[in-house]
Amino acid sequence: MEARVARLIAVFLFLTILITSSPVWSAERSDRIPHRTVYAIRCLARDNIWIGTEDGAARFDGRTWTIYRTADGLPHQVVTSIAEDPQDGTLWFGTFGGIARFRNERFESFSTSNSGLINDVVYAVTVTPPHVWAATTNGLSRFHPQTREWKSFNDQNAPMHEVWCYGATTEATTGETWFAIWGSGILRVKANGDFVSYTDPDEIFDVDTVRNDGPLHEIQVAIDTHQNVVYSGAYFGLTRFDTAANKWNTWTIKDPDSGLPSDFINTVRLSPDGKICAIGTDKGLCLFNHDRQSWVTYRRSAQGGGEYRIFEKGAWRTESAPQAPAGDFIWSIDFLDDTIWVGTASGLYTASIKQ
Repeated sequence: MEARVARLIAVFLFLTILITSSPVWSAERSDRIPHRTVYAIRCLARDNIWIGTEDGAARFDGRTWTIYRTADGLPHQVVTSIAEDPQDGTLWFGTFGGIARFRNERFESFSTSNSGLINDVVYAVTVTPPHVWAATTNGLSRFHPQTREWKSFNDQNAPMHEVWCYGATTEATTGETWFAIWGSGILRVKANGDFVSYTDPDEIFDVDTVRNDGPLHEIQVAIDTHQNVVYSGAYFGLTRFDTAANKWNTWTIKDPDSGLPSDFINTVRLSPDGKICAIGTDKGLCLFNHDRQSWVTYRRSAQGGGEYRIFEKGAWRTESAPQAPAGDFIWSIDFLDDTIWVGTASGLYTASIKQ
């Protein structure tokens, strides 16, 4: 199937993560993808990479891309999120026209017109067996694929002040589901179905007056979790929550222990071992190692190449690189083995990471 835009995939290699030596860069031309704005990435295997874009979804088999659009069964061309059911491998897609299930090479779509979905504008999907969750602009919907039962949650039956739900993730070992909600902070759904809401205890909407006392802001847009650690991104900075220790940490660009390039965070994604939090901002990709308290941001330099801005042990340094992705506005991130995939507003990029 023809793709509209041929994009460059920039491939970058870290000799040591978060960084002890200068990176070695190389570039590789990709096959075509449907659109250069990449909102979602799901890396299932080296020959099974999925992306969601402004104009459809695409699957990479290690050599070529296969494109899927509304003519192929997607409910809308804007694909915002992709999730896998760990039990049977079924894929679920969030779009601006509902959600879709992909199995046996076919899409089945669900919208407000043919299902119990609470709203068609879906920003995130996640699978917490046996349920599929959809985070929408009008609350949350939960679907049981076997029984076909739908249930929705909003400010009438769940602890939400606002119902604009942006981010969703599942912690496989605990069976918990986590949501980032615009105006309602962080929402946790325990394995038994109980809701727990976390909001900024300061009760001052526009600023975080006390650090490390909870989420730094009520407006949360992205979330990811690994075992007992949760990271959440807002348009005002980064939050980390250790549920086992009941300990909160928050960072903004103004904090002396922060290496964030920007407080405007679009996405957060934890590495498979949970050691690295990859943070997508409007000013580049930031990799944070909490144990080392090390931050590394990759972005374009003023001279047109690339640069790394590194913050470690209270000191800053900058290293240059000959090449750079086309843009610093990061929409999506995923990890696969020693590779990180990064979706931006200007193309799709990968990096091999050696630790």
